[in-house]
Amino acid sequence: MTGPLALILAVAGLVVARRDPRRLLPGVLLGLAAMSLVAWVVGGMLELGAVLAGLDDGTRNLVGGLLMLVVPLVAGVALGVALVINGMTMRRRERRSLANKLSLLVGVAILGVIAVGVLAVWTGWLQLAVMLLLLVAPVAYIGSAFAAFLGWSLAYARLARRAATPAAVVVLGSGLIGGRVPPLLAQRVALGVEVQNKQLTPVLVLSGGQGVDEPRSEGEAMAEYARALGAPADRMLVETKSTTTEANLKLSRTLLAESGVEGPVLAVSNDYHAFRAATLLRKLGIAGHAIGARTARYYLPSALLREFIALLRDHRVLNATALGILMLPVAAFVIFSLARLVGGI
Repeated sequence: MTGPLALILAVAGLVVARRDPRRLLPGVLLGLAAMSLVAWVVGGMLELGAVLAGLDDGTRNLVGGLLMLVVPLVAGVALGVALVINGMTMRRRERRSLANKLSLLVGVAILGVIAVGVLAVWTGWLQLAVMLLLLVAPVAYIGSAFAAFLGWSLAYARLARRAATPAAVVVLGSGLIGGRVPPLLAQRVALGVEVQNKQLTPVLVLSGGQGVDEPRSEGEAMAEYARALGAPADRMLVETKSTTTEANLKLSRTLLAESGVEGPVLAVSNDYHAFRAATLLRKLGIAGHAIGARTARYYLPSALLREFIALLRDHRVLNATALGILMLPVAAFVIFSLARLVGGI
């Protein structure tokens, strides 16, 4: 049944994507289809290998169980170590903010959970082992959602590049350094100017307000940088009040409407942020897509984790409900354990 299920999920994912790719659902469906297909293929290969090797049913089940334990364990250790190494790189190259520490924190958390699991098995600590098993479902929910986010972000990036010529290009702001456009933001502005020139888009919108630690608005600094790149001032609009991505898009829409510009927009950000910008376009009912400028590879893990957390927050009711349901067995076990402890006292 796994093979047909993979086909059904894949078709459903493609249909949803065709209607509107600016949401995570296609990624979830296609991700489930890929997992089903892999499970089907691997299961078939193991079954064939067992038959050729002349293994009995008990040995087959033992080998399958060991693979189910060893492969995730090795993959988890590898991922945790990679994230910790990346986190140390971020500490050397970037400001030591919480957002820039995400890869390090997640890597330490993954290795910590694995270490606790090994400890529970090694010492025979039954309650701890049961607790970890009950946490598999909520952890799998977050992990599969993140995998869907990564996979569909890459697929959406290709789709967005093929979008029709927009009526306006909206470059989304990010922080200034000393009132100047830093490299990360400079890449966005350069891509926006490039798209405006290549597609002959009439209007370029530079959108970004003034942060508490900034001497001027991001929009003004971005406009200055765009003019230095050759963008014509008479085809440029500057939005200087927004402080979030959603506000960037809302206020830019208002500015375009006041200027008589109608039609789809192309939001320009960095590659790690483009998909979430697209989901906000959909949420706000704004026609158009979002694309991203390239980002340094070492910066991507923390940035992607930050965007994933923001995406979970954007759909907090759905995710809180799902995680709440998945955490019910954990809560019940904790209450039961505490009751037994108090009763034993």
